[in-house]
Amino acid sequence: MKTIVKVVVAVVVLNAVGRVGLAAWNYYQLRDAAQQAVMFGAQEPPAEIQGRILKKAIELDLPVQAEAVVVQRQGIRTEAETSYTQSVEVFPRYRYPFTFSFSVEAVSLTGLK
Repeated sequence: MKTIVKVVVAVVVLNAVGRVGLAAWNYYQLRDAAQQAVMFGAQEPPAEIQGRILKKAIELDLPVQAEAVVVQRQGIRTEAETSYTQSVEVFPRYRYPFTFSFSVEAVSLTGLK
C-alpha cells in the first residue's frame, strides 16, 4: 500500500512538472521567434513584425492577444514586448494561471555610413 501511494504521488508530480515544462518550452520558443523577428526584420514595418510574432503564438497555441504584442522602432533600435497568462492544469481538474512576459530588442546597423 505504501508503494502505491508513493507511485501515485510520483506520477502526480511528474505530470505537473511535464505540463509546466511544456508551457515554459512554448514561452521560450515564442521569445526566440520574437527575437529573430526583431533582429532580422530591420527593413520590415513594425506591424509586419507584430504579425510574425502573433503567427508564431498561434502555431504554439498560446493565448496571446494582438493588443498585447507591442513593436516599436526608434531610429536603429527595434523593441518587441508581450505578456500573456496561460492556465496550466497542474493537478487533474486544478488549473493554475502562469503569467509569461518578455521584451526583446535589436539594433540594426544596416544603412549606417
